[in-house]
Amino acid sequence: MKSWRSPFIIFFITCLLSLGLQRPGEAFFGLPIPEGNLEGILPTNGQELIVDRCVYLDGHCIFQVAAPRSELSTRLNYIQTQLNRVKQIYDSPEIPEIQVRPVGDSDTPGAQNNIEIQVGDEAPFRLMTVTRWDAQLHGEDIDSRTQQLIDQIQAALTQAQRERTPEYLKEQGAIAIGITVLALILNLVGRRWRHRLYKRQQWAMEFPKTATPIATQLSQRQSNNLQEVEMRLSQLLQGGAIAAALFINLGLFPQTRIFQVWLLTIFKYPLWLALIALVSYLSVRLSYALIAKVNQLLADGALEAFTFITQESNQRLELRVQTFSQVMRSIATLIILIIALLVFLWSINIDIAPILAGAGIIGLAVSFAAQNLLKDIINGFSIILEDQYAVGDVINVGAVTGLVENINLRITQIRDAEGRLITIPNGEVRIVANLSNQWSRADLNIPIPYNIDVDLALKVLGEVAQKMYEEKQWRSQIIEPPIVLGVDNFNERGMVIKLWIKTLPLKQWEVAREFRRRLAIALNQAGITIPALQNEVWLRSDVPPKLG
Repeated sequence: MKSWRSPFIIFFITCLLSLGLQRPGEAFFGLPIPEGNLEGILPTNGQELIVDRCVYLDGHCIFQVAAPRSELSTRLNYIQTQLNRVKQIYDSPEIPEIQVRPVGDSDTPGAQNNIEIQVGDEAPFRLMTVTRWDAQLHGEDIDSRTQQLIDQIQAALTQAQRERTPEYLKEQGAIAIGITVLALILNLVGRRWRHRLYKRQQWAMEFPKTATPIATQLSQRQSNNLQEVEMRLSQLLQGGAIAAALFINLGLFPQTRIFQVWLLTIFKYPLWLALIALVSYLSVRLSYALIAKVNQLLADGALEAFTFITQESNQRLELRVQTFSQVMRSIATLIILIIALLVFLWSINIDIAPILAGAGIIGLAVSFAAQNLLKDIINGFSIILEDQYAVGDVINVGAVTGLVENINLRITQIRDAEGRLITIPNGEVRIVANLSNQWSRADLNIPIPYNIDVDLALKVLGEVAQKMYEEKQWRSQIIEPPIVLGVDNFNERGMVIKLWIKTLPLKQWEVAREFRRRLAIALNQAGITIPALQNEVWLRSDVPPKLG
């Protein structure tokens, strides 16, 4: 029941302000309504020191007046006070005839620039004097502008009288009730929408998915971001429908329309800021969902490119996608926040051109001062995007070889065979050899004595390699049948037979060690010894032979 309390309270307030007010707001609340202080609602459109503002009647801008900035407030307050005198007459039981007419010498051009109002048999009172600034505001002469203002004021007073008739109030009351009912329906729709999203989130928390492939994780991330957008939209629909109904209903009646103008005056910039923040937040979430979708497509293509899919390859792809996703999310967030800030500054009439120019100069100066840092970041992004290497790979960069323990946009950290952690700026990574990307190879060079039958040696090597490949323990690490390439070279130790064994990443050293162990046993059983270094020594005497 508590969830329905707030909408009905707002509904009651709306009906009270919309239907129950049959008197002016100042009489109902006992407070003066400073309608003459509304000049700040509209932005300034003046030239030099001359500015213009609106004159309001029942919350409607009926015409604009212009004056020097220092005189405008006094002039505007006077006109508003005179119009409020006329407006109060419409609340009396009998409404006398109201006339708006020019005052001045009709034979002199520009002399009839005073406008007065006469109510019944009472003495007329001056409303305003049309100045040359008023005429220049619309590009007309004073007489033409005076006649236009008379027509506009007379039409506004006629409309104010019509809006206070019982028929008009009943019609607007029916519209207000319809708008309020529609707002309550939208509030209910938003509430049910939010409830369904909440139940979906609760179900996902109770039954989480563990050890999911990277493509599934990206799909879940995309779904979570879209659900967050839906949740905020449901909240906006739920609260915005009631607030919009209240705001619209306030503008339906002349007695309450001034409150609509007040709300617009007070909450103009806070509401604008809240709208910018909401749009920015939803844009960030939608960009995250789009990035997750793009990464999902890239992950699907990368998985298809793998000759085989193992836990290690999935982890490698997951790391690459997470790093790339994090970079893209940061860039998207920064761009959206900058755009939101510029839009807000523009909305409060701050010229953003100098800001953009200053930001460009500062960016240029920073780029010169941080060339190496930018170079590291750009090269680091290329390394991650192109998947040159990742954490867990064994790489060779220049004279450094080791296991990659950490990589980010700026540096790469490698642990070499002696346990030293070596940090390399990404800008210094030019030529890199990845020893463990997708698959590895054990490159074995086996020396055989010259006096051994080479075909027998080749047979023994092939049998040992094939037997090891067929064993279940090693089959999971050896991808393809080993290849005995044959005699690859001759050197001081004997004939060199080359053998290739294709393995999983980083398994080539383990497979090579086991193969050497087995080969040593097999060669010993076949009577073949691993040759030592063979040297042939020639001896000769430097003493010349005797003659005769």
